[in-house]
Amino acid sequence: MKIAFVGPFPPFRGGIAQFTARLFETLTECYPEHDFVPVSFSRLYPSFLFPGTSQMEPPGDEQHTMANRMLDSCNPIHWLSARRFFRKSSFDWIIVQWWNPFFAPVLLASIPKDVKCAGICHNMIPHEGFPFALKLVIKFFERMNLLVAHSKADLKEADTLSNDTDLLRLYHPIYDQYLNTDMDRESARKQLDYSDSTGLVLFFGLIRPYKGLHDLIKAMELLPDHISLLIVGECYANQKEIEDDISSAGLLNRIRWINEFVPDSDVSLYFNAADIVALPYRRATQSGVAQIALSFCKTLVLTDTGGLSELVDVGATGFLAEPESPTSIAESILAGFELISDPDLPERIRKKALSFNWKSYAVRLMEHLS
Repeated sequence: MKIAFVGPFPPFRGGIAQFTARLFETLTECYPEHDFVPVSFSRLYPSFLFPGTSQMEPPGDEQHTMANRMLDSCNPIHWLSARRFFRKSSFDWIIVQWWNPFFAPVLLASIPKDVKCAGICHNMIPHEGFPFALKLVIKFFERMNLLVAHSKADLKEADTLSNDTDLLRLYHPIYDQYLNTDMDRESARKQLDYSDSTGLVLFFGLIRPYKGLHDLIKAMELLPDHISLLIVGECYANQKEIEDDISSAGLLNRIRWINEFVPDSDVSLYFNAADIVALPYRRATQSGVAQIALSFCKTLVLTDTGGLSELVDVGATGFLAEPESPTSIAESILAGFELISDPDLPERIRKKALSFNWKSYAVRLMEHLS
């Protein structure tokens, strides 16, 4: 088969680009008899819609030239040329990454109607408001021959938003590309100036309102003084509100915020230093950050929303808290520190992580395309 693989590839940064590149590599390795053609964007978001400092990673990664960057989210002339490319290339399938209805126009206009399409859904509908979001989602889903959902909750939502589209429930595979065998807990903490006795909770990733950082800061007020919080991620929310929350709670000595996007080479530093990774999302589908944490064998404290419950074996690999409940989050963090003393914990987390492997994901996807 000849298959176009469409989505943001590096040098675009972020979890969707990492997912696109990693799944493409897995498919080409597992199925060399098929022709997979990577198609990326020349432009994702116009600069006035992008809240961060840059949409691109620093130069130097060999993946930067791995895809044809022909899709432009804002230029209809490019949509026509992309449509001609897809039509002339005689693809059997087009696999598309779906995460925001902003991209529905470019995808629907660029992909010919007579080519079979599979949408890999990272979000069914956006976590934050977008004009005409529901109509655009339904329009895109109607065009797909197959929709891939990454959790039970997403599968249910896809079923309500689509009619005759075939549905496939998979999972978000693990992000283990950041592992650094030269970095251990002691050296990571030394670099970050944390003592061995500090109980370190890590909140990692782009900071958006739906991720519940305010709730985690309030939870820190309820935790003992030897527990510290390390926040690592560029702010896409109200920075002053977060800083004021930390200051007014008297937590400046226990909460550190590294307000920047973290390059791949530095990810291991923060996860190796942490004892617990806490993601107190108010709304969620799944979490790429949680999948990074699993690869580092970290105890997870998540909120019971969307598909996050599928990433934790409660009491065995981590805990679930109630969304928007600082008390519940604090109680789950304390339980997480008690769990860390269990010598069998790392092996249980490793087994959990293996259940989210890339090869099994690729095999099940290709079975449905065949």
